[in-house]
Amino acid sequence: MAGDSVPEYVAERLQRMILAGELAPGEALPAQRTLAERLGVSRTSLREALTVLETLGLVRVRAGKGVFVSDPSADDTAPGPRGDRYTHAARVYQLRLAIEPFVSGLVAITAADAEIDRLAETVAEMRAALAEGDLVRAAQADGDFHQRLLVAAGNPLFPAAMRPAGPMLAETRRIPFANRESVRAPLDEHERILAQIRARSPQGARDAMHRHILSAASRAGVGVLRP
Repeated sequence: MAGDSVPEYVAERLQRMILAGELAPGEALPAQRTLAERLGVSRTSLREALTVLETLGLVRVRAGKGVFVSDPSADDTAPGPRGDRYTHAARVYQLRLAIEPFVSGLVAITAADAEIDRLAETVAEMRAALAEGDLVRAAQADGDFHQRLLVAAGNPLFPAAMRPAGPMLAETRRIPFANRESVRAPLDEHERILAQIRARSPQGARDAMHRHILSAASRAGVGVLRP
């Protein structure tokens, strides 16, 4: 299971069906009522799971037609955010640029070795998930890495400041995984951040996180206004 929540469990289960070929590229998923009953979950949980899969580029939601498995051969991957979702995503990346590089530098100075080891666990989890083609679990590990960084800084105001943006944070972290040509890039960037933290280099950690956030925004097709 990708996490403890029902939507994550449902997203993981549907992803397994897609990877196993039970749901073929271009195929329409059953109606939501039917699918929710088959999976034994509420339609609300199913809709949240489908949102996860859509932002990961595994399904496409077509207004008035239903939900379809993405077909890479037809360039049928999830587009970047549009309209209000684009604006929200750009704001989230700005928020992350303002906070996470500073936090990463602080962690390089203050974090105990055990806290750094816990960060390394999320990197290992992402590596294993990507090796299996499990984008749901990889995205969850991505989020865990950033959350553990906020906690490792030792200032409870950092995670508290980010908490109101939680749902949008999760979505913007998933969107870059839809770019299949650079799906391993978040892992490589996390490894560089971790290496700088282990080296106890605050400047290196800040710079690595700054580049990671800008690169993630670029992969998501989101422009970030910076001073």
